[in-house]
Amino acid sequence: MLLHRYYNGQDRPNILTDIAMAVKLIISQQQGYDCIIRFMKVGITLTSSLSVGQEYIDLTREVAERLAGEKMGIVYGGTDYGMMSELAKAYKDAGGNDLTGVIAEDLMAVTKGYVAFGRLDKTYLEETMDDRKHRIVFESDAFIILPGGYGTFEEIGEIIGGKVNKLYDKPIAIFNYDGFYDTLIKFLDEMQQKDFSKVPLSDFVFIGSDLNDILNYFKNYHTKELADKFV
Repeated sequence: MLLHRYYNGQDRPNILTDIAMAVKLIISQQQGYDCIIRFMKVGITLTSSLSVGQEYIDLTREVAERLAGEKMGIVYGGTDYGMMSELAKAYKDAGGNDLTGVIAEDLMAVTKGYVAFGRLDKTYLEETMDDRKHRIVFESDAFIILPGGYGTFEEIGEIIGGKVNKLYDKPIAIFNYDGFYDTLIKFLDEMQQKDFSKVPLSDFVFIGSDLNDILNYFKNYHTKELADKFV
């Protein structure tokens, strides 16, 4: 499962990446998925705003601290601003040591206060927003979609669209805190019911409102063959 990576044009894993992923797979076979989850890098998409309710800030911190405690990595937008800064600070303060930030030069050029978080363990500077999304998908082994706005909505399309089109096979979880994504889930279900997609959302995306359930889904993840798009 984890050996399926996202390739976009010239961006392909080098031999060191292949070796690292092979080691993960061997360890998981010998010691079980409890071990491999400790090497997993989780792509997080979320709002950058702190104008939302305190409960969403607390949720972000809870996720970051738990992932640090599980010895899992985080891949995110890389900035020291708003909710993304809260995610990064909570992760590092909890002892996390695998924080990857992916920054877009075009967004930096037009956004005031757009600076990189100062304690990133790895930083990628990509030319465009599209490149940033591709890099986040490529670097991540799994995804948690937290409550967010327009940028998160764009990233949801990238993440779930890539999986349903079989560009990669990685676990995706929508954290539907307090029913935040109920309307979106209903829309996506209706889209499939009206035959705009052959694949029900529940076939390839886990929807949960409890972090334990999401991590258990990652832990017990198994590949599921999806319907072919054109057959």
